[in-house]
Amino acid sequence: MQDHYKKFDLTDKVALITGASEGIGRDIAIGLSEAGVDIIICSRREEKLLEVKEIAEKTGRKVQTYAIDIQNVSEIEGLKAFIKAKTGKVDILINNAGYAVTKPAWDVCENDWDTMVDTGFKGLFFCCQAIGSIMRENGYGKIINLSSTFSQSIVPGRSVYAGIKAGIDHLTEALAMEWAPHGIRVNGLAPTAVNTPSRQVTLQGPILEKVLARIPLGRLATPGDLIGAVIYLSSEASDFVTGQTLFVDGGWVAAS
Repeated sequence: MQDHYKKFDLTDKVALITGASEGIGRDIAIGLSEAGVDIIICSRREEKLLEVKEIAEKTGRKVQTYAIDIQNVSEIEGLKAFIKAKTGKVDILINNAGYAVTKPAWDVCENDWDTMVDTGFKGLFFCCQAIGSIMRENGYGKIINLSSTFSQSIVPGRSVYAGIKAGIDHLTEALAMEWAPHGIRVNGLAPTAVNTPSRQVTLQGPILEKVLARIPLGRLATPGDLIGAVIYLSSEASDFVTGQTLFVDGGWVAAS
């Protein structure tokens, strides 16, 4: 009898999580460390990274921090050099860094566009390229690109953000096809609104009611909902899964 559950074991794997100083990235980083993963966390805000590091190190796993502006390709190359010197490998890449501006398309300015695109799409691609090259050398790797329900289901005020996330879904498919011969699996994870402290501030009253009305399961996602999906996509249990975007959305897209 095969112990299939052992395929979910991530003990001693190494993961890089971008945008890990707060929100979803923070929760994923801590969740992976609890699952036995050594983590490298990066963000522009080093002081916030150190707070996450303190929490994650309580699991007994190794935690390294790296301050980076993901919009700058030269800084991504610096991150690659840092990883090669420190660990020599990355088994799991979580591309979480992103930026969103909510405003009517009429009002989006060039700076809004550049910041969203450079952080959420350009930075993601060049992280895939840099860290994917390390995975290629080792013949194995799992890349998880954070998408959104907005890639498939549109709401007013998120035109650019929705376009970026739709682009990420297609980029995920393209990279999965191109890098499969190198043992690299590339998948996406698309949550609906996640119940984090920042969301609790922005999602209140009528706005929260409208969001919940679109989710058949009747609640916001929790960090735990995402971590379970991340563990699956990071583990051997998903070795025959690539080029897919997994919607962790309580049925939002299916009901749209």
